[in-house]
Amino acid sequence: MKLEGFSPPFTDIAPYYDRIMSFVNYPSWISYIERILQVNGIKEEKLLDLACGTGTCLELWYKKGYKVIGLDNSNQMLEVCRSKFPREAMENGCVQLIQGDFRNFSLNDSVPIITCLYDSLNYLLTKDDLLSCFRSVYRNLCIKGIFIFDMNTIHALRDEWGNQIFERNDGPIHSIWANTFDPVTNISSLRLTINVRENERTLTFREFHQERAYSLEDIRYIAALAGFQIFLYRHLTFNPASERDIRIMGVARKL
Repeated sequence: MKLEGFSPPFTDIAPYYDRIMSFVNYPSWISYIERILQVNGIKEEKLLDLACGTGTCLELWYKKGYKVIGLDNSNQMLEVCRSKFPREAMENGCVQLIQGDFRNFSLNDSVPIITCLYDSLNYLLTKDDLLSCFRSVYRNLCIKGIFIFDMNTIHALRDEWGNQIFERNDGPIHSIWANTFDPVTNISSLRLTINVRENERTLTFREFHQERAYSLEDIRYIAALAGFQIFLYRHLTFNPASERDIRIMGVARKL
């Protein structure tokens, strides 16, 4: 869906994305995922990050010695991501960046770990698209490989975001987050406006984002249909997920 006067998601905001998301404690996410890998006996240090965006998590994995692959549909986000890695890492294959659709992708070689973080799966607005993504992940994972992802819940989009407007200031960036929630489709629509003060002038960008929340039952069913054994946890814990959680973590094993 396009909205007049608004750009597609993750285009205009790409140069400013890291600044407006600076509140996210990505190192804690990586540490949590490392515990998941340890519990599941995954030792090979190679992973694919779907919807990798500006590559903050990819960079953290790379610094830990992992060979990393990032896939994203936005050229603008990938350009920012590319700037974070030394040229030799790109040339020797330690870092690969791919523009592509995470609903349908294919790697040259399967990988033991695939991640998809920070609501990215919520951007898939139909069950068919979500299933297509899970099936692509399954095809590109090694046997006994693991898919680790997070998702916002219905409770998060309906009750936390709801029909509200939030404003934030991040240094020279003032952002306005105007949310509306459709209880029939469980889709949250965000009209994001950012005003950037640069060189004594203000630049204004507008993007339109949509996320759909799925019930835990639907997530389990779709993952199982793709062939996975699936476990859902409250985010950053190993406690079972519930519909009252704001964010859940999925751990899917390829059998």
